[in-house]
Amino acid sequence: METDAKRLVTEVKIQRAFIQLVTTVGFDRLTVQQLSQTAHINRGTFYLHYLDKYDLLTHLENDLVAQVQEIFQRYPKPGTGATTTDAFGKLFTYLYRQRQLAVVLLNSPASQLRGRVKTLILTVIGLATASPISPAIARELVAQGILDFVGNWLGQEPVPSSEQAYTLFKQTRSLSPQQLLGVTE
Repeated sequence: METDAKRLVTEVKIQRAFIQLVTTVGFDRLTVQQLSQTAHINRGTFYLHYLDKYDLLTHLENDLVAQVQEIFQRYPKPGTGATTTDAFGKLFTYLYRQRQLAVVLLNSPASQLRGRVKTLILTVIGLATASPISPAIARELVAQGILDFVGNWLGQEPVPSSEQAYTLFKQTRSLSPQQLLGVTE
């Protein structure tokens, strides 16, 4: 039986191999054999941890979603001041630490992470009550905008720090599209 430390080391190797291979060959072309070789483990060890590549994908998604959900439950909704101690500030800090995995999962068509995180964001942003448009449309625009911002931020090379990204994120939340684009009419 594997010790907890050895199990954790093996799971980290598998996760790193997953990130590398999904980035280079894509999830659809990824095989357990490739994962095992890249992680420097044997196939049997892989199967001690996961049923197949889909089980691994689900496990990685579940871990990320659970952490995001915990952040949203534990920390307050963002206010008007830019502070990294609110839910979105903590989210940016967490995603920065997990940026390679987050980018792979957000960009992989096989992953359900984007939709699952969007659902969590919708619970945090609440209901639009004084919106001049449909509350459902307003919520959708805000949630999708947050996801797009995160995806763009994490996709940059080099990736700006979580503090830089969060400051920019907070600034953009109160600007109109015209102000964001610099249109002065």
